[in-house]
Amino acid sequence: MTTHVLVLSDIFGLCAGLERLLADLNQAGAAVQLIDPYQGQPRHFADEAQAYAAYSAQCGHDAYAAIAAQALQNNVQPIDLAIGFSAGATALWRVLAGTDRTQLKQAILFYPGQIHQYLTLTPAVPVQVVFGHSEPHFAVTDICNQLQQKPGVTAVSTDYAHGFMNPASKVFNEAGYQQQLDNLIRRLC
Repeated sequence: MTTHVLVLSDIFGLCAGLERLLADLNQAGAAVQLIDPYQGQPRHFADEAQAYAAYSAQCGHDAYAAIAAQALQNNVQPIDLAIGFSAGATALWRVLAGTDRTQLKQAILFYPGQIHQYLTLTPAVPVQVVFGHSEPHFAVTDICNQLQQKPGVTAVSTDYAHGFMNPASKVFNEAGYQQQLDNLIRRLC
């Protein structure tokens, strides 16, 4: 039986860093569908500032949430696991309150940096939120505590920085990547 996985990228979109994760998930037997701010066009940004400028000009947070909602609604086959990264994680969080288990079974959100703006939402499916050790806009421990008050939500902080799962990021951490990849693969079984 094939496991269907939906991946929502960060502001870098389809880039070399994300290709590693997609390959690792495919190797684990998942059928992976990618959603990104640039309609699947590979992107090569010099740095985060350039990526954020492109993301803001070509997509933005509201449009990305709409893209995430459309992706979940358009799938004929239920998604077993949705995985979001940074802007993609926040976009996914925003639509999970209106998503049910006929569309999606569970989600994992990595470092959703804007989630603090949407704490009134409660997802309708089980969600694990994985933060780095800090975020510039909020205290991670406080947000983890608030999120864990919601049914079906677990929230944890790691010893790694925001972006640790992206091999193209200067804060990439191989041990953190492997640890979270193992977590993802366990959820696929």
